[in-house]
Amino acid sequence: MTATTACIGGTAAYDLLREGAFVAQRLGPQETPFGLSQPIYLCNSRHGSFYFLSRHGESGFNVAPSFVNYRANIYALKDLGVRAIVSWSETRAICHNYKIGEYVIVDDVIDETHVRPVTFFENRGLGVVRQWPVFCPSLRRAWATTLAEEHCEYSDHGIYVCIEGPRRETAAEARKYATLGGDLLGTTLAPEVFLAKELQLCYASICYVASYAETGSDFRPFENGRTLERDEQIARAQAAVERLPRLLDRFMEVLQRTPGVCRCESSMQHHLASGQIGWDWRSWFDETAPPTQSQQRRRRAGDESDYDYYLYRMRRRMDFPRGVSGSLELDQPAEDQSQS
Repeated sequence: MTATTACIGGTAAYDLLREGAFVAQRLGPQETPFGLSQPIYLCNSRHGSFYFLSRHGESGFNVAPSFVNYRANIYALKDLGVRAIVSWSETRAICHNYKIGEYVIVDDVIDETHVRPVTFFENRGLGVVRQWPVFCPSLRRAWATTLAEEHCEYSDHGIYVCIEGPRRETAAEARKYATLGGDLLGTTLAPEVFLAKELQLCYASICYVASYAETGSDFRPFENGRTLERDEQIARAQAAVERLPRLLDRFMEVLQRTPGVCRCESSMQHHLASGQIGWDWRSWFDETAPPTQSQQRRRRAGDESDYDYYLYRMRRRMDFPRGVSGSLELDQPAEDQSQS
């Protein structure tokens, strides 16, 4: 069966690749109209195959977040037939209610980046996409189930503030982000999640807390009335990363029994309805660059797959009750048709 799920790995993903944490076949970088993607791997798990991509490189932290080719990475995964992307990201907690080493299934983003390409459709009238829910409710529920079944400490709520980097935040900036309601600081989810929406992909991220945001003090943070030593902090963050291959394996099993009732696959429906674009998503980029030979083969083989999948998801949604109870709401409001 063709893999339709992908994982984008953040900090230390290159270590896991180097150590052989995944049973994987290296497919290498993929050509796209936006340049080469990071090398992609096809991984095998007990519950199905998935693609894996390390944002920052496969041999080390070679590409800082500001210079990751997010557009090429997302396009390449879509071109391989991916329909759902999960990612992980290292974060620094603004709020000290989060513990070092804790997982957080983030549910909203504040984008504080300012030099990255933010859309596939520069100088075009496309990409007017509603940003709520920011992350796929179905994938978030699958992550919550996975973490609960693996007995991991986690939170199912967190507002992620994406800063430009590569420098760290100042103490004053951290206080500003706190007043905006931010919970976690990171450098990678924007524009990644927004680009996934432009290609009608499901996307969700699991973050882990590696440290706390800048406070302007050299005093160590407290936890349960005692000082949290640096060695323990590093060990907890490292343990959170080392558990990720096992969590991904469990996630692939959980995903098979999680209702897919989101509307991520119709985020560009209003552009389709207006006739601005067609059902073949690759044709949206005909003005960007001529397709490669591999892209031409995929286009001939699957021109109607997106439309068929859209109809399948519409039928499947009717088979599940709406408004499932719980803190991770599966129901999702209809796409805003307005482009103004």
